[in-house]
Formats: sequence, structure tokens, C-alpha cells
Amino acid sequence: MGEQARFVRGTLLGGVLVAGAAVIGLAAWGRWTWAIGFAVGALVSLGNFQLIGQAVDRMASVERGRAASTLWRGALLRFGISGAVLVVALLLVRVSIPALVAGLVITQVTMIVLWFTRALRSLT
Repeated sequence: MGEQARFVRGTLLGGVLVAGAAVIGLAAWGRWTWAIGFAVGALVSLGNFQLIGQAVDRMASVERGRAASTLWRGALLRFGISGAVLVVALLLVRVSIPALVAGLVITQVTMIVLWFTRALRSLT
């Protein structure tokens, strides 16, 4: 398994573990709108990250002229799906906006923590 695949897998696993613990903790605390908001945000964020990782893998086999159009179409599709899910969550389910935002940034936070831990390991 390559470095990129390990990084994607580690980010997804870490994000799922943190998000799962947060959702269970919020639900146990009785904050259902927060738990659902965090879960929706984390699912959108982690799902988008997974799709980006797959798109990067596919770009290696696409000829150079077609790569840009393929990336744009994929990005617009991801943006549309993410937007639709977020609109439904905010307007129909009425989730907590701060929890939704926290869920949306979970992937980025997980990536940063993973980078730091790998950098610290390489120093020792």
C-alpha cells in the first residue's frame, strides 16, 4: 500500500473514530440536534475526502487533456451532493449549526493530527 493510500485510510479511520465518539457522547448528553448535526457534517466531510482520494487515484490513468474536465465534473458533483445534504440537514431536520460546522472540519483536523504524529515519529 502506498503512502497516499495509508494517509487516506488513516485520516478516514481517525475521523470515523473521533466522530463516532463525539456523536455517542452528544447523544448520551441528550443533545440530539447537536449529535445529528455533527454526524451529518462528519459524513459529508469524510465522504468528500474519500471521493477526492478516489479521484486523485483515477487521474493517474487519464490522459492530460481530459484530466481537468474530469476533475471539474467530479468537483461539481461532490459540491452539489454536499450542498443538498447540508440544505436538507439545516432546513428539514433543523440540526445545530455549530455542531454541523464542527463535523465538517473533522477531516481537516484529523489530517493535521496525522501529519504531526507522522512527523514526530520520523524525528525519533
